[in-house]
Amino acid sequence: MTMQARPFDLVILDLDGTILDPYKSAEFSPAVVEAVAAVQAAGIPVTIGTGRTFPHVCEYARKLAITTPVVTTQGAVVGDPVSGKVLAETLLPLTAARRAAEWFDQQARVTALYFTNDDGTVTIYQNLDGGDSEFYEHVFGAGRILRSAFAPLIAEHAPHLPVKFITIDNPDAGDNVEPTLRALLSDELYITRTHPLLVEGTAQGVHKGQGVLNMLAMLNIDPQRVMAIGDSDNDIPMLEAVGFAVAMGNASAGVRAVADWMAPSIAEDGAAVALRKFILDLG
Repeated sequence: MTMQARPFDLVILDLDGTILDPYKSAEFSPAVVEAVAAVQAAGIPVTIGTGRTFPHVCEYARKLAITTPVVTTQGAVVGDPVSGKVLAETLLPLTAARRAAEWFDQQARVTALYFTNDDGTVTIYQNLDGGDSEFYEHVFGAGRILRSAFAPLIAEHAPHLPVKFITIDNPDAGDNVEPTLRALLSDELYITRTHPLLVEGTAQGVHKGQGVLNMLAMLNIDPQRVMAIGDSDNDIPMLEAVGFAVAMGNASAGVRAVADWMAPSIAEDGAAVALRKFILDLG
């Protein structure tokens, strides 16, 4: 595939619900691994845009031989997956971090608070033992520290503030915390649903779309020359930021509404199908 014939200059893939099982630890399917490798061999770099933390994403990037900077932590952290260097980072504002911590300290709701460290690693605090260790390890990350109160952590880590929080809810069972958090914190934080059972908060204006634009500016890539694939509401800003948006067959209604094309579901390797249809089969 020649440079002139390339349909895109970059492909951005969400992880959970797009190329990874959103409920349990799993490997990438052979179809996804093969398609990503073929796209990169054709001269089009592939990267990741996800809510997961930077160190965690570096592990996945290695499995897919991705060397392009990755957008992580809902856009709050852009990093080089090869060197492990953080290239850009946006933390929660102090007043919002305090308000969120105090509110969660009053709730019986499993929540994780994330602090990035100078070496690029992340310290994760969890306030309650939710019982399903495999699920929480998958959605929150490994190596969590159990701390019943979050408010003291804000003072402990000062002046370095958290980069995000994740809290558990279950709208299908009548427990939807997203509207409450928006009413409480949306003046300073960006609140978004990232999973059927997860709501996350980052600094206001910090989301996958802004993270992607920051990364593309670093690489001098025109957003209109980018394809992105996603499934959850937190992918909407990313999909709106690029030239060609693909929604997975299992995507939310909001994601479907902004998509240029609907792929099959993750169970049908929809991301791999999209890569073949719009890149590999054109060669």
